[in-house]
Amino acid sequence: MRFNKDAPIWRVARLVVPLLILCALWVFADGQQIAAQLRKANPWWLLAAVVIIHAQTQMCAVRWKMTANRLGQFLPLRVAVTEYYLAQFLNQTMPGGVAGDVARAVRVKGDSMATSGAGVAIERISGQVGMLAIMITGLSVAMTQGLVPWRIGATPFIIGIGIAVALPAVYFIIPERVRNAIRRGILDIWARQSALGLVIAACNILAFAFCGEAIGAELSPIAAAALVPVILSAMLIPASVAGWGFREGAAVLFLPVAGVGPQAAIATSVAFGAMALLAASPGAFFLRRPQLVRQPG
Repeated sequence: MRFNKDAPIWRVARLVVPLLILCALWVFADGQQIAAQLRKANPWWLLAAVVIIHAQTQMCAVRWKMTANRLGQFLPLRVAVTEYYLAQFLNQTMPGGVAGDVARAVRVKGDSMATSGAGVAIERISGQVGMLAIMITGLSVAMTQGLVPWRIGATPFIIGIGIAVALPAVYFIIPERVRNAIRRGILDIWARQSALGLVIAACNILAFAFCGEAIGAELSPIAAAALVPVILSAMLIPASVAGWGFREGAAVLFLPVAGVGPQAAIATSVAFGAMALLAASPGAFFLRRPQLVRQPG
């Protein structure tokens, strides 16, 4: 029997499974304590998380514009910013986590859907590379210093190293047309791409850490660099809406290593999800305003 991810049962599962995970966490981790910690959260730290997520979105738009321009697509910064907010809003509210990226590729396609899609895909790839680099570095330092036990950190560290090693191999076996796009969009401007990727990933990690501060779950810089990327990677699982459920499950598995209790770990993850949705909410205003981007002249 052929698997169809667009089948109705799969669409329902992407909503039901995260809810079941959240309900299980609520029951087994004492939901009343989680709710109490969320009610007592420091609003100033939550505001700081929203501000830094806004900064991250704007930098992502700059990276997208830079990548698209390198591929020959005309993309004004104003359009890149508004469309990125819309993409973030859709990714936060629709199952799968990629609806927003598909939407921005289509809405700014201009004369070439292939070029537009390549720009979006390459921009997302470069972002994940930045998070991967921080995770590998953070885990290696944390495990060496004994801040993260090897039995906990070894698995994500080995997976991260495996992905890092596989990327060059994959590059040489993909079609030449795709290699040329990656070369122009990433490799030819690797310094700018790397700098933006690291700063953007750091903003994501800081936003999560700020939510931890709001809850009272303080994370050292090394612990945040080592553990938060692992937790946020759970959001890449397409069987949810914006990573809800899976992110909280990862938080309760990994944050106790840094001395954060399970209730505080879940509350931190819930606060982060709520702040991410709040920061993406301006994108709702651009839903009915499609962008028609064409080359000037």
